[in-house]
This record gives sequence, structure tokens and C-alpha cells, in this order.
Amino acid sequence: MASLTAERTELPEPLDRLREVLAGIDRVLVYCHMNPDPDSLGSALALAEVLRTALGKKVGTCYRGLVGRAENRRVLELLAPNMMPARTVDQAQFDVAFLVDAQPDFGYLPEVDRLPLLGCIDHHPWTESTGRLKYHDVRSGYGSTCTILTEYMRSFGVEPDPKVATALYYGIKTDTLDLSRRTGERDLDAYEWLFRRADRLLLTQIQNPPLQKAYFEELRKGIGRAVTYRRSILTELGHVSYPDMVAEIADRLLRLEGMQSSVCFGSHEGRLHVSVRTNHPESDAGSMVRAMLVSDGVGGGHAQMAAGRVEMGDDSRDRYLEIVARLWNRFLVNEGERVAEGKALLGGEAPKLRLSL
Repeated sequence: MASLTAERTELPEPLDRLREVLAGIDRVLVYCHMNPDPDSLGSALALAEVLRTALGKKVGTCYRGLVGRAENRRVLELLAPNMMPARTVDQAQFDVAFLVDAQPDFGYLPEVDRLPLLGCIDHHPWTESTGRLKYHDVRSGYGSTCTILTEYMRSFGVEPDPKVATALYYGIKTDTLDLSRRTGERDLDAYEWLFRRADRLLLTQIQNPPLQKAYFEELRKGIGRAVTYRRSILTELGHVSYPDMVAEIADRLLRLEGMQSSVCFGSHEGRLHVSVRTNHPESDAGSMVRAMLVSDGVGGGHAQMAAGRVEMGDDSRDRYLEIVARLWNRFLVNEGERVAEGKALLGGEAPKLRLSL
């Protein structure tokens, strides 16, 4: 369990406000964002420890969607066994909700999550809906929300449990790609502080998980359907067993020599998911995904990685293909690519759009 230490210093302004807005509130439910990644999972665990240990609150943690990526499932199994799917939580046991690693438009559904959303802590670009919350701490210059929550722990004098320290460390590690993207001095300082407290054995088990057969089937689809252009590579997966796979494929395809951006589409439970990645220093993946979606859906992200989603209304093949074709072509136009120049990654006849399920 976490403990209080003598490291605590004078609380910075956001943390003083946190204490104030929680005055008179005893029970808090902490939400990760939809289909949480390690940054969101680690942030939720850390905020729960701060609220529980430093402020004496009863705290629960939960997530919506699926935790599909093998490494992320390991984080949940090994470091957060008590974190629950939101649909199984008895909301009557809590007074308010907090959101981590996301902001209201992208991480909370008031029609489903009926608890009052009191605040959020995040490192993504600011959204207007966040200004309506009583508490918000949004630091878009940070590489990871886990970095922010590490500062919370240190400021409140909370010495993290090794599992929480491991989750925070891994969250920073993955969101900054081993400190190679969007990394500042705050991230470096938190990373080093956590490294001395993380459980190395647990970290090894998380980073080297067994992979299910479905992973290789999705990988085969993503590579087999990939189309390359001058600077971009796009693919689609059809229906996926978990939404995280869309991001995994986008990450992997960006490594193709000569590519500056990658896009991957997939559908899950009536929702189309899209992930965009770029390695070009003058590009912005968040802007790219918003320009591709326009009014079809919602999305955003950082300079090098972003995601979006479109509510399809149904999970039919025709509806999926219709939306993918529109977004695919819109992306090409926005990036100055030409449809006619597309080539199948694995050779063969150059496809117009390889959009079979």
C-alpha cells in the first residue's frame, strides 16, 4: 500500500484546488478513458492512491470499453486487479467522478455515467467542455498524464506502492515511446524517480506477454490490405476483436521505410475507429485526424499520434466500407496524395482501395 513520506513540499495551486473541491465529498470514482492504454491505467491508480492516502477518500477505479492489447491486459491483470468495467460498478456507492488522461468530450458519457463529473487531469490539448468542470488540470506540454500524477504523489508526500510505481513508469514509457517523443524535463524527472520504485519483474512480464492467435490474424489483414502512396500508408481491418488493434497496426506500418504517415481503420460494435501516426516533424497527427473526420466523428491527439471514432449506426459491411472510403480519400486529398498512385504493400495489381472485410 502507499504511504505518506517526508518528501512532501508546499502544494502547488492545482493541488490546493483539488483539496478544496473535494471538501465534504467522501466517495470518488476514477474513470480511465475509453479502451484505456497504460497512461490512463497508471494515472487512475495513482490518483486513487493520492485521494485515498493523502485526502482520506473512499476511491474506486473503472474503465469503459475493452482492454485488448496484450501488454495492456497484463497491466490490468498484474497491477490493477481491482479496477472494474464501468458497467459493473454500483454508482450509488460514490458521490462524484473524476476522469484521467482524457477530457469530457472524449472520455465520459453523461447519459451512461450518471455520477456528476467533478474534474479531469489530462495532457491532451484543451477542449472547451473541460472549462465547465469544477476542477481541471490539463498540461498539454507533458508527455504523459502519468507524469502529472507522479508530481501529485510527490507533492502530497505519497510514496507509491511498487505496483502503482510500475504502472506509472510503464505509462510514461509507452506514451513517450521510451522518452523519444513529446518528452520534457518533467517527464525525465518522473521517469527516473519511478524507475527506482518500479518492480522490474512485473515490468518484464508486462512487456513480453503471450500473444493470442487473433493478434496474428489481425496483423495479416493489416499488412495484406495496406496501400502505399508517396509518403503515406493506409490500411483497414474490417471488424476487430478489440479497438486497440487499430492503433497497433498504425504503429507498426509507420515503420515502413520512406513513410511519413500511417492510417488504420477498423470497426467494433457499431463504431468505426481510426488511428493516425506521423514521424514528420512539421506534421500534426491530431490536426490530420480532425481534418479527415470533419463532421463525421470526433477525434484528436498529439503531434505524432492521434485517434478518432465514428458512430456508424450499424455494423454492416456496406456502411463500414462507405465511411472508410470517404475518410480514406479525404485523408489522401488533405495530404496531397493521389489515389491513382496507390500500390499494394505486398505487390500485385495496384488497388484503387482495398476495402474488403
